[in-house]
Parts: sequence; C-alpha cells; structure tokens
Amino acid sequence: MVGSSVGTKKKMMFMLALALIMVVTACGNGGKNNTSSPSASPSASASSAASGAPSEAPKDVVELTLLVNHPWWPFKEWKGKIPEEITKRTGVKLNIQVAVDDKQLPLLIASGELPDLVYTASDLTRLANPDVSYAWNDLIEQYAPDFKIEQSRIGVNTMPDGKFYTIKNGYSTEQEWKDNPKALPGGSSMSLRQDILDELGNPKLDTLEDMLQILKDVKAKYPDMIPLVFDKDQIGQFFRINFGLKRNTGFIDQNGSAVHYLKDPNYRDYYLFMNELYREKLMIAENFTFKDAQQDDQYSLNGQAFAHGGSIADTLNAQLKTLNKDFTFMTVPKVLSDKAGTPMGGSGWSGMYITKNNKNVEASIKFMQFMMSEEGQRLGIWGIENEDWVWNEAGQYPEMKYDMNNAEVQKQFGYVYWGLLGSSGVTEALQRYDEKALMTPWSLALRDTLKFNPALGLVVTNPDTDEQVIETQIKNMVATEELKIYMAKSSEEASKEYDALIAKMENMGLGKLEEWATAQYKEYQKNF
Repeated sequence: MVGSSVGTKKKMMFMLALALIMVVTACGNGGKNNTSSPSASPSASASSAASGAPSEAPKDVVELTLLVNHPWWPFKEWKGKIPEEITKRTGVKLNIQVAVDDKQLPLLIASGELPDLVYTASDLTRLANPDVSYAWNDLIEQYAPDFKIEQSRIGVNTMPDGKFYTIKNGYSTEQEWKDNPKALPGGSSMSLRQDILDELGNPKLDTLEDMLQILKDVKAKYPDMIPLVFDKDQIGQFFRINFGLKRNTGFIDQNGSAVHYLKDPNYRDYYLFMNELYREKLMIAENFTFKDAQQDDQYSLNGQAFAHGGSIADTLNAQLKTLNKDFTFMTVPKVLSDKAGTPMGGSGWSGMYITKNNKNVEASIKFMQFMMSEEGQRLGIWGIENEDWVWNEAGQYPEMKYDMNNAEVQKQFGYVYWGLLGSSGVTEALQRYDEKALMTPWSLALRDTLKFNPALGLVVTNPDTDEQVIETQIKNMVATEELKIYMAKSSEEASKEYDALIAKMENMGLGKLEEWATAQYKEYQKNF
C-alpha cells in the first residue's frame, strides 16, 4: 500500500527540467518508510467532522512534504507553537511548499512527481484518480478503522468510482449550523466612518436606498472625499448579498433546472444599483481595475474614503490606532434588503490529497484523522485550550485570549491556517464569534439569510471537458464585459448591456452548459 520508489536519475532530470521551466524546486519523491504514527482513539461530538485523535504523544516523527496549492498562503513553514503542538500529538511534521502559481500543480500531476500531500481547491478531479492519489476509503479500512466520518461529508466528496479521495474543509450541514447559533458565516461587510456619520446626524440606515442617500450626502458635504471604495476582490459583494446573489461562479435553481448564476433576475437590479453608484460619482472608475490589494486600504487609512466595502472595521480600527489617526469605522450591523441571501451550497473549499508518491500513508491518514477530530480542529483553528482560548459553556463558543485578526500573531504562532487542513465550516465560524467585535452583529444578521442547497453546489465542471471550456470562456468574457454595465452612461444603457451580456453567453454555448448542469443537478439531488 505504500508508494513506490522513483529513480534517482529520473528525479534529477525532472528537477532540472522543472527548474528551467518554472524556476521552482521539485517536490516529493517515492520511497518506502515504515515509520507509523500512533493509533487514534475516537472522540465524539455532534458538531465535529470526524472522530478519533491520538491518545498519547508519539515517539518518532514522520516528515512529509505538503504542497499548499494557494500561492497567497501566508505561512511558508511548519513553524510556531500550533504546528509544533500538532506534531507533538500526531508524530507528523510537514515540510511546506507553497505553489508559485496555478500552473505548478497541473505540471506536477502530469509529470508524476507530486509530493506526499497536496492541499488544494482546484484540479480536484485530476487528483481524485486512483493512479494519482489514494482513496481515503481504502486507507481508513486498512490503517484507521476507528476513523469515523459523518455520512453527508462522505456523500459530498464521493467520486463516480464510489471512492472519496479527500474531505474538503469548510463544510457543515444545515443542522450543524442550527445547532451552533454562535457560528458566524463569513460575508463581505461594509465599514463606514463613524465620525462622519455623527456629523451627518447618524441618519437612518435600514435600506439600500438609505445607504445610497448617505453616500450622496457625503459627496455633497465632503466633495474631496471618495464616498465608497471596495476591496479589489470584493467589488459589489456587500450589495450582492443584499440582493441575494451568488458571486462569480456556479449555477442557481430556476424551476428545478440549474442555470447560470447571472440569470438570477435580481442581477439586473444589482447591476443597475452599482451603475447608479458610479454615475453619481460615489465610486471611482479606478476601483474596478485595482491591481494592488493595498490600494483600497490606503484610501480608508489615510482618510480619503468614507465607506469601505469588503473590509473589517475591527481590523481597520486596529491599523488606525497604530497610525495614530483620530477617526474610526463602524460595521453596518444588518442586511438592507428583504431580498438578502447567502448561498451555502457545495461540499467545502479545499481538500488534502494523499498522493501515490507518499512515503507513509498510514501516518498520513492518521494525521488527517487527528486534524478532522474535534481536538484537532480546535487546536488548529483556535489554538491551545486554556492557553489561547477557553470554552464559554453558556454561549457554546470559544473565548479567545489573543487578537485573531492580528496577522503577525497568526504568523508567529501558526494560528488558524493550518487548522483549515481538516476543519468544518462550523468550527471555523465559531472562531469568528466575539461579543465585542463590530463585525459580530453583521455576521449574526447573515445567519438569517443562509440558503442551503448542497446538491446544486456540487455541480462543478471537470478539467479537460467541453463544459469547462465553455464555462471558462464565459467567465473570461464576463470579467471584461460587465464593466460596460457598471460604467454605463445611463440606467437604460446599463440594462441593455446586461441583456447583451446574457446574449453573448448564449452564443458561447451556455445552453449546452446548462443542459449538462441540470442533468448533474438532478442526479445529485437523489443523494439529498
């Protein structure tokens, strides 16, 4: 069951070729290693993704190489008290390689030179291949029979061959969300300058029309200020939530069929609202083409912007305090429309794959058993109990003893990110709960807008298929053409541009894509 060896000559040739092509270091090799991690014992919890955790500290340490296929990943080393504690409890130490771009993983798959482990949100079907990765079913049966995974998680990760090759993080059932009322879903918020609101007399802010009027009042009273700036990766997202819309991907249910998300009738209203913001000069044109992720932050931190979409007021205020600024931000604490909705379909985000080059599959599957256990999830996401957090019995949430929004603290100790290797959506969401945080009322409001449809979320195109070619072409076209809607000279022109966008999608083969998606959707519905 252990991965086969790779010849030294082949490895050297591959490393040289890969260095010339990508200027990166080749990762991983085969080779037999019989060192095993300790056995695991079950640990049951209604909200945990799986049971089982090591009962005592292992004597030997197994080193495995992990490719994190997220170029933005902030941690480059298995370093800090949290990963060190994970190693102490599992006997596994990870040698980290963070992907340099989105082309590295496909190249490694094609070459057969994958590392021991891969953590990724893309190329999932390429990795879920018995020639590329081990099926967790088989490894659990042979090495960890006490590794119990909740059935719905198995269901949403099972491939057509009946096997599951990972369990993606970030997934929790609708019932788990209901059972954890302090679990806060993530959702793009809106931060507003509190001092300027005070000067305006703290006007009513209950609807999108109220928000629009406040921005117009800011423009009139402070003509040199930008009323609204968005994070470059969160353009319009606060308003999409208020219109109940999916963002940038996937399908929606329309009379039982799976259709492209842009066909949601509320999308026209969303685009017209954003177009009005632009035409009224409440946004700047450059915001749609920001390249630097810090540009929007600077507008807020230097006092040039009144509202910041996609930011967290708590984080902004911490930065403002460091900069000795004399103003602060608040977070809009409620949804502003009865159309508001937060789609929660899908099977999770990223998953860990145990490749056929893995040096120690037993240690690997037991490592994931620990990371998915209640003990492992809480350690990785929250920290060390009593030292970093304590459990609030009455409220059923962790009370943090550190600033979880402080990136330097996260980096120094290894908080949060390594926990994502095996966490559930609810465990991640409970970590966000802070009674004192400005973000909390907004997140609690979002709980009431959650819309669950896991079958629809599973409808995802596969690499190297006609459907993915069509979807990718449409996505690239939309990224360019929707700017014409945002920046139209009138609402009538914006509406026509939206119609033209849908027509272009149809001409690119949208009907064929939706026919395929609907067939997939109906099959997945049978599992729920």
